[in-house]
Amino acid sequence: MSLRLVNLDCPSCGSAMRGEGLDTIFFCGHCGGAAVLDDERLHTVEGTALLAAPGHHPSVWRPAWRLEVQVRVHHRVRADGRTTPDSEGRKTFYIPAFDLSLADLTRLSRALSIVSEAGRDVPKEPIRGGTLAVEDALVLVRHILIGDEVHRSDMLASVTVDVEEVSRGLVALPFEENEKGLRCAVTGVVIPRSRAAEGRGLS
Repeated sequence: MSLRLVNLDCPSCGSAMRGEGLDTIFFCGHCGGAAVLDDERLHTVEGTALLAAPGHHPSVWRPAWRLEVQVRVHHRVRADGRTTPDSEGRKTFYIPAFDLSLADLTRLSRALSIVSEAGRDVPKEPIRGGTLAVEDALVLVRHILIGDEVHRSDMLASVTVDVEEVSRGLVALPFEENEKGLRCAVTGVVIPRSRAAEGRGLS
């Protein structure tokens, strides 16, 4: 077994990028640049931050993937055997990239899927805990889309959902700490403290 050392200097400005033990997603505290680590090196990824809702004052920032995808829903069959028309279109999802339970990850991703595109510069604050690979984020996108089809009112029997990545980026998500846990400053979704403490980087 060989050990490979990877330089964690920011690909954009050369400053040291800091993270936690298992992090593969990094934001530069100097220039705000975002990068993803693979076995060889850091790769630059477009980065931005989501605006907090008016009246909210974030104190914690966590990473998320911004994924624009082409979605095709086809072979959709209802319980009565009738098929429904195919549909196709582009959608944008924000998938938290830090350690959360599947339930919390899905809940927060769904809430973020209806936010506006408004963004801001990446804050010069620690943005750590990024461990979710983009491939896994795309799996969650498909999970959400299938769930949307299941919850339609026409009693679904089967469906095929194809998801093709169009573009990717990283965003910094703003949170507020309170007695209940972490509250997303964009959507208001609260991650309870008992579960937040279990997620690495949420304590």
